[in-house]
Amino acid sequence: MLMPADGDRPDGPGPVLVTGATGRHGGTGSHAARNLLARGLPVRALVRTQDERAEQLASWGADVVTGDFADYDSLLSALDGVRAAYFCHPVGPGIAEAAGLFASAARETHLPWLVDLSLAASNPRSLSPQGRAQWVAEQAFERAGIDGVHLRIEAFFLENLLQVHGRQMREKGVIRNAFGDFPVAWIAGADVGAMAAALLTDRTLADGRTLIAGPTFLMAYAQVAGTISEVTGHRVVYEEITADQWRGEMIADAEAQGRPNPRGAAHLAAQAVSLRAKPPTTPRDDVTRLTGRRPTGLADFIVTHSHRLIGHP
Repeated sequence: MLMPADGDRPDGPGPVLVTGATGRHGGTGSHAARNLLARGLPVRALVRTQDERAEQLASWGADVVTGDFADYDSLLSALDGVRAAYFCHPVGPGIAEAAGLFASAARETHLPWLVDLSLAASNPRSLSPQGRAQWVAEQAFERAGIDGVHLRIEAFFLENLLQVHGRQMREKGVIRNAFGDFPVAWIAGADVGAMAAALLTDRTLADGRTLIAGPTFLMAYAQVAGTISEVTGHRVVYEEITADQWRGEMIADAEAQGRPNPRGAAHLAAQAVSLRAKPPTTPRDDVTRLTGRRPTGLADFIVTHSHRLIGHP
């Protein structure tokens, strides 16, 4: 991507386009939309279906439009006249094609500013298939010459506890995965959405083409389980399994819930192997620096989402 020209805010009076606004994994799109609306900016939210999540966006004041990353004409329509856009694709297959089509549509509609949600694992040699595909997506925006920034998150969403381990905790009081005693890097999806909103509002916050946002804290899964137990009074323990076992369990669990995602399972399992071979990352103050607010702590997250973690308030 090209660096922006003069001026600290995306040009024009139009709305900010937010994709992934009804996404479940991290929910950064909905958080970005809500933050933008709170700043007094008009928001156009691109959704695939008009469901209760889309209705909630509309109740906040967003202009909700229907479209799809695979539908080029719907992307052209959604991007028409916007001042900035947030590209947020779920962890799963299709991101390379989606980014290619979105980049072409953004170029055709002269998009002034783009924030592309990416991963620290974005690399052509990543062990994660999602990491390799995310790198291809970044390259699509670079080659299209779109002004903007790749927001690479060097942490796992706290929402993984809900999406990946919630059912285990509610039914069996256990968290099973392949991270062992590795100190995992954590960040809340709400904080990522707030950072995205800040970058969509003020382009001078992006010091370069890629902004790597680090974790707000580190904590091994056994400690996470202990904190959940302490805060909720519901005993949760941690069990280490192999990466292959974990991938198989994630695939089976997602299929049982009607949301199969083998790509997401392969990504998380590969990350467990890759990260354990490296030194732990270091917590950073990116959330406060970009948004001016205190990041979400684990205890606060547990209190807010206790019904999804243990099955009751």
